[in-house]
Amino acid sequence: MTDKSGRARLGRRVVAPVLAVVVPAAGAYLWLNTNLLGREDVCGGLVSSESAEAVFPRSGRISDRAGLDDSSSDRIAFTCTVESSSFLLGPDTAYLKISGSRERGDFPFREYGRWPSPATVSFFSGGATGGVGSDHGWVLLPDACTTADGPAVIEGYAPKGSDPAKFARLLTEVANNTAERGDCASEEPLTAPRTLDTAPEPRRGRKGAVCGLAGLEFPGPKARVRADVTETVQDSAGPTWSCEIDDHATYAVTQEPGLVAGIRSSPGFMEQPRVSGLQVMGFDPTHVVADCAGTPTYFSMEVHEGYTSALEEPGVPSLRSLYANFVDVAGKRFGCGTP
Repeated sequence: MTDKSGRARLGRRVVAPVLAVVVPAAGAYLWLNTNLLGREDVCGGLVSSESAEAVFPRSGRISDRAGLDDSSSDRIAFTCTVESSSFLLGPDTAYLKISGSRERGDFPFREYGRWPSPATVSFFSGGATGGVGSDHGWVLLPDACTTADGPAVIEGYAPKGSDPAKFARLLTEVANNTAERGDCASEEPLTAPRTLDTAPEPRRGRKGAVCGLAGLEFPGPKARVRADVTETVQDSAGPTWSCEIDDHATYAVTQEPGLVAGIRSSPGFMEQPRVSGLQVMGFDPTHVVADCAGTPTYFSMEVHEGYTSALEEPGVPSLRSLYANFVDVAGKRFGCGTP
C-alpha cells in the first residue's frame, strides 16, 4: 500500500513540472501561430478576422499593423492591409490588401495591367456582383452607394494559393460593412456565391472562329491566325462574355445589370458615333452601350501591342472596322441587330 501511494506521489511530482512547461508552451504556440483569442475584426471593423483567416493559405496571427487609412472625406474610400504571421512556419508574413474606391463603371474591362483580364476572371452576379481572378478580386457596393463620381467598389489582392470562393465571400462581407459605414446599404445584404465557375485556360486560336465566334476578324495580320497565338475565352452561361487574344486584343460584352448601371451612371458617359448601325452611348468609340432587344449591353475592346505594332502590315483591319466587326458578330449572341 505504501509503495502504491508513494508511486502516486512521485507521479504527481513528475507530471506537475511537465504540465507547467507544456501548457504555457501550447498556449504560446496557439498565440504565435493561430488567431485563437485574437481580435474579432481588423481594419476599423470592416474586415472580420475569421473571414480573413479563411482566405490565407496557412494559419497565422491576424493583424492590421498600420490600421485603416480612411483619410478621404468619402466614407467608402479606404485602404487596409491585413497580415497573417506565423512563428513556427517561418518569418514570412502573408498579406491581404483591401480597399474601397470609386471607379469608372467599366473598370473590369479596361486599364490593362491594373485589373485582371476579364477573360481570366470568374464573374458572379445575383446576390452580389463581382469577379475573382487568380489573386485579385472586386465586388460592387449597392446601387445606393453610387454618386456622381461613379459606382463604389471593394477591391482586394489575396496571397497566391488562396481559395477564390472564400476570397469572394470576404470581399462581399467587406462590401456590406462598407455600405453600412457609408449609409448606403440596401435592405437585403449582398450575398456571396457558394461556388465560382473555373477560370478558363488558354487554347490555340482556331481559324475561322476567332474566340469561338464565326466571322470575328483576327486583330492582326491574317497569317498569324495559324501561328502560335493563343486565346482565352470566358464563355460561362452568365451575362458576361470575354476573350483575350494573347498580346493582340481583349474583347468583352456584358449585360450584368449592376455593371451596366454603374457604367451608365459614370462621368463621361455620353453619345458616341453609331457602331455597326447601332445607336450607342459610352466613353469613347470602343467602350459603348447599345440596346440589344431591349437590354442595355456593353461592348469593350482593348487592343495590345501585337495589334498596334502591325497596323502598317497588309491585311490588318483598322481599329474602327475591327470594333464594328466585333459588335456585329458578338452582338448577335446577345440579341443585337440593326434597327
